[in-house]
Amino acid sequence: MKSTLDSIFKVGFGVELDTLSGSNREGRVFAKAFDDSSSQLLRRFFDVFWKIKRALNIGLEAKMKKDIKLIDEFVYKLIDMKIKQLSKQEDDFVSEKQEQI
Repeated sequence: MKSTLDSIFKVGFGVELDTLSGSNREGRVFAKAFDDSSSQLLRRFFDVFWKIKRALNIGLEAKMKKDIKLIDEFVYKLIDMKIKQLSKQEDDFVSEKQEQI
């Protein structure tokens, strides 16, 4: 699963997540939160009280809420970084075209 996650982030975002090697701390934290929330989703099929636990913010539902927040922050940070990178490339391209004229 870590290999798949690394591949998706490399292709989709152009970012080395490095969950296999464990060299990227943010990548490790994201991968753990992703794994934990995925397994919690599976547990919901067997726990008839999961909606109550979510409403009361207790147990594994409270942890899942924190994990989802962490996942969101990480992904939005990557998206913002990619937007800035693409904007800079576009500005550089426009500047280059103006210099040629």
